[in-house]
Amino acid sequence: MKTNDHEAHDRDARFDAAMRQLHATAVDRVSGRTRLQLQQRPRSATTATPARRHFGWRPVAASFAAVLALMVGVQLWNAPEPSPAAPATATPATAVAASTPDDIDAVLDENPDLYLWLASNDAYALAME
Repeated sequence: MKTNDHEAHDRDARFDAAMRQLHATAVDRVSGRTRLQLQQRPRSATTATPARRHFGWRPVAASFAAVLALMVGVQLWNAPEPSPAAPATATPATAVAASTPDDIDAVLDENPDLYLWLASNDAYALAME
């Protein structure tokens, strides 16, 4: 175990020495003009905060689409389920035939199946036509 740790330490030391030599060679190759410019440049220019990135309309559009999808989902979640279709025995013609409010009340009191028909899918389809 000791020899492996010692070998790893030697490899790291050799790597560090090689990298330091490459850095020294690179520094020697930098021209005098570039060195002068680097020395004259104020430190604040090199450490300035980067400009804020402008994202545009993409996040706004994505947020709007997500809100719309959420609204549609909530509407569909809260929508009442249609009642099972009951056989309709009354026809809407009987309600139309009554002309006075007393006649309408009498028709509705006599035939409660009209309310079932109004809640059925047939009445909804007829209303949409």
